[in-house]
Amino acid sequence: MFTQGTAFKVYIKCTALITVILASLVFVFAPIVPTIMNLMGFNSFLGIEFTGETEKTYVNILLMGVDKSETLSDVMMIAQLNMVDNTINILQIPRDTYIKNRRSDKKLNSAFGSGGAKKTIEELSTVVDIEIDEHVVITTSGFRDVIDAVGGVYYTVPADMDYDDDLQDLHIHLKAGYQLLDGSKAEQLVRYRDGYEMGDLDRINVQSGFIKEAIRQITQKYSSYSDDELRNLVSTVSNMVTTSFSFSEMLKYAPYVFEIDMNSVNIMRLEGTAEYRGGGSYFFPDNAKNEKLIFEYFSPDISEADLSEIRARDEAIGKTSEEKNVEEAGIINTPNKDINVYIMDYSGTDGESLNKVRKFLQSEGYNIVGVIEARTCYIERSYSICKEGSDLSAKLAVDLGLDTYHVNPQLQSSADVVVIVGKDL
Repeated sequence: MFTQGTAFKVYIKCTALITVILASLVFVFAPIVPTIMNLMGFNSFLGIEFTGETEKTYVNILLMGVDKSETLSDVMMIAQLNMVDNTINILQIPRDTYIKNRRSDKKLNSAFGSGGAKKTIEELSTVVDIEIDEHVVITTSGFRDVIDAVGGVYYTVPADMDYDDDLQDLHIHLKAGYQLLDGSKAEQLVRYRDGYEMGDLDRINVQSGFIKEAIRQITQKYSSYSDDELRNLVSTVSNMVTTSFSFSEMLKYAPYVFEIDMNSVNIMRLEGTAEYRGGGSYFFPDNAKNEKLIFEYFSPDISEADLSEIRARDEAIGKTSEEKNVEEAGIINTPNKDINVYIMDYSGTDGESLNKVRKFLQSEGYNIVGVIEARTCYIERSYSICKEGSDLSAKLAVDLGLDTYHVNPQLQSSADVVVIVGKDL
């Protein structure tokens, strides 16, 4: 008929992993314990109530790596955590980006020495139309120390790198090939640009590759760390970054970060051209291309929503759930009347799809034990989900015309099957 512990423990893990990864790459959050979900009240789907309070569904963060003098922000990125789509989009900003200002060099990276993060955000706003909510700053020494604290990062250096600048006390000597980069070598990699044909633009591409690989390695490593190990890590790196994030904001964003995987981390560069003018190298943004890029990646479809609706949806689907084709389930002999079904409506149809699905399942003899309708967010596809050791969701998937079903080993619902109604039903 139809065609998807305790508050302190949470703080320790959230602070440690946020600090480590933000500091190392200048951004990303890592997994935290599912305990925080219970703290937020999502421990059962039967009788759950949405708050009805809408708020911003994303956060934009300016990430800056400053040089030894702490006057130039040689690494700049805007990172957006989208809590509806469970994505992280990172926009790299070339340090030589041309800015109309009263300084002699006309470069964006010198704004930090003129007025810190506030001045950088002010000048950045003339280049990209992205409202910055928070910022994170790390020094070169802090970067080195944090990379050392996490045990280094394995990475393939693309070519031999040799460069010396006594004025900056910068000495780069790396051999090409796959190797473990400690703090000093990682700094050399991300700061090197002299031998690149495109200078800072090529350096940004290398930084992008390093970011993704470091995120993968660091999140894998620290997701299994104990509270005591993370506590020690916090004490080691807590003074290595400066951030506007508060304790409450860390707790707020952590559960959404828990759902993100590497396939949902997108890294891109500001569009434009590099030119040599007036004795210096500059990057001139292409306003038309950047407007299109920002609209596509940094303008969420849903800008405000009830975040409890998003959390309930994500807990039902589950980060570790397995998607299977309905043919894999085989024959299911359990009578429909013995299958308890909870329906969550994320179709955005004002209850129309919910009523249609509920009436249909009731006509097929299923026992509907509860329904809830999300009113501020929606999803494109529908899901039929059951617990581990059960393929009951396959039976409903077939009846609803879905090609796949999901098994979520962490599903907390007391119902046998949770059906999430998307826009496709």
